[in-house]
Amino acid sequence: MSLDKVSMGRRVLLGSAILLFIWSFFSWNGFGGCVGSFCVSATITAWHGWGTGMGIVLIILILWEALLLVQVMSPDALKLPELPVKPMLISLALGALTVLFGVLRVFEYGARKWEIWIALLILIALAAGVFLRFQEEGGAAAAK
Repeated sequence: MSLDKVSMGRRVLLGSAILLFIWSFFSWNGFGGCVGSFCVSATITAWHGWGTGMGIVLIILILWEALLLVQVMSPDALKLPELPVKPMLISLALGALTVLFGVLRVFEYGARKWEIWIALLILIALAAGVFLRFQEEGGAAAAK
């Protein structure tokens, strides 16, 4: 198996999606304070609020793109059934929802830690990967 058949858009999309999934388990927000000698702190990962929606859609996106990757790598091993929409439009919708929920999650809580800004950069890379995939498939003209 060679990755020569895999387009740059698919590499960026799948790579940034997997990286975002891993990064979603880091603490994105942190709260803490002390009263006298009694100190309390708490951290929140991406899996709260809008981040739950982001995580679920992200997992579906990774599985869908992995399925399409297997189809590209060995076309004889996997045949997708006839779908009412093009597979790229499913990737586009899943990617757009992931980015939307991710951006909403970034600005949902206060006390942002540095990890959340890396997550925002990964979300930008994911959006770029979705855009590249969409352009490689022919863009808006091919979506009709």
